[in-house]
Amino acid sequence: MTEPLSVLLVGLPEAVERDLAREDELTVRRIDGVADLGAQVGEDAVVVALEPSGPLETLRALRAWAPEAAVVVVTDPANAADGSVAMHAGADDHLLHDATLTVLLPRAISYATALRRLRRELSTVDDTTGLLNLRGFAPIAEHHLRVADRVQAPVVFVFVRLDDHETLRREAGAEAAEDLARDAGAIMLEAVREADVPARLAPDTLCVLLTGDASGAETLVLSRLVEAIAVHDARGEQPRSLALSVGTARYEPGSGIGLAEILEGAARGLAARAVP
Repeated sequence: MTEPLSVLLVGLPEAVERDLAREDELTVRRIDGVADLGAQVGEDAVVVALEPSGPLETLRALRAWAPEAAVVVVTDPANAADGSVAMHAGADDHLLHDATLTVLLPRAISYATALRRLRRELSTVDDTTGLLNLRGFAPIAEHHLRVADRVQAPVVFVFVRLDDHETLRREAGAEAAEDLARDAGAIMLEAVREADVPARLAPDTLCVLLTGDASGAETLVLSRLVEAIAVHDARGEQPRSLALSVGTARYEPGSGIGLAEILEGAARGLAARAVP
């Protein structure tokens, strides 16, 4: 037996909620509009009625609160073009609000959710920063550890924690927190060498694996990182300072320590540094 899919209806009539609630494989809740979200969405799928006045704005707002959910957009037949626009902007499916809606919607939700999960499982790149995610980074890092054992050369990791990420997400919303991560990712790319391997390992944590001869590279990257942060903080009329915790980890050949242990140790160290 599989768990029922959880579905959030946004801006759709109560009749649609009642029809969907009859489906054994779905659990459903409903809100009147995107403005009523008010918190991070935990549902597997969101079905949203697009308003003709701003379909892209609706989708952006929804994505900020429900970054992991499959999104099915619903439009009136007269505004079907808005659905096509939303699909190009990242929606997973589009249905018309007509007599076929409640018949097609359960299957559309199931399909969109399965497709979203598959894309997430196969993805190796973080959508916000353009850096590798943990899935993309891990096999590359593990390869470098194996090479290090063969050539007897250490591997150095530099970790950066976004200290304000969770506070910003809670107080200003997920979109503001992702803007912070985007800025930090750009700074990371300025600081690293072309041959190094930068990644976003968690919502609030970036990392770079220093390739080749690690001696001297660690100091170089850290100094470039400090310079890039200073430039960022001084840029613009109302610059937003970045509060970052920075740490390093060194893999010694033959130590037998795995990548998971390195990452876990770094996470504990960065969390400790962030405590006032």
